Amino acid sequence: MAHVIRVYWGRWHGRLNCTLTTDTIRNESVVLVATSEGDEGNSSASPGRFVGSAKYTVGNIAPFDGGVRFVVTIDWDDPIPFWTDIVVLDEFPQGIIR
Repeated sequence: MAHVIRVYWGRWHGRLNCTLTTDTIRNESVVLVATSEGDEGNSSASPGRFVGSAKYTVGNIAPFDGGVRFVVTIDWDDPIPFWTDIVVLDEFPQGIIR
């Protein structure tokens, strides 16, 4: 079964290089990343995430043994809160098609 790791990264804008370390990710892992704006992440409650006016994009997702690196770009003039849901699939790819 796939699992999801939710991370609050703080308040940012522009291009960010993000790294999450966890033993559950290997170089062969399939990892998907979703991002959204949300509240400040200062409670144990589920975050109040929402679609605001800022444009969030995720790119360059690169799993490695012990974690994943990816880029998030937040198109907004001021730092704003952002969250990610990092989905790690259980199965490895069964082959490569070129």
